Amino acid sequence: MVEAATTVLGTQGARGLTHRAVDSEAGLPAGTTSNHFRTRGALLAGVLAGLAERDFTVATELAEDGLAEGAARFARHMAGPDRVATLARYALFLEAAWDPQLRVQLDVTGARAAAPLRALLVASGSTDPDLHAKILLDHIEGMVLHELTRPSGDFRPEDSLRLLVSAMGLDGSPSTTAT
Repeated sequence: MVEAATTVLGTQGARGLTHRAVDSEAGLPAGTTSNHFRTRGALLAGVLAGLAERDFTVATELAEDGLAEGAARFARHMAGPDRVATLARYALFLEAAWDPQLRVQLDVTGARAAAPLRALLVASGSTDPDLHAKILLDHIEGMVLHELTRPSGDFRPEDSLRLLVSAMGLDGSPSTTAT
């Protein structure tokens, strides 16, 4: 049901996310989604929790590539195979601008999803992993947002991420950062 809600949000936007649309996407009888998620806010929170778990899993797997390469693969994954989920995530970001409860949940789930990145930053020599994680994530999210809204046809985030990692004085090679 959460996967279906993510698909609806990522393909139809926030206005298209209704309990009925999720039931239809999931092939469930009418009313099933509203029995599990009583309100639209609860449905949005469910989507956010699902996306955070997905991000944590992907980020953990990509950490083996080293800082710059892992971040680049994550960006390519978000803009490519995980495009619909990424669009759903950005729709949630916008919803959080007007929904304080969703914003709090976004902060909590975002911190958990960023944990593998912070560990990788420490292994790369970061003396301020929280700041460096924020800088890297802001950069990745911005690059991906641009790629999703204005596709280049040649999305190669590696160069800018290597430059950013270097500018922060970090060693992003796999041999240094592998666990």
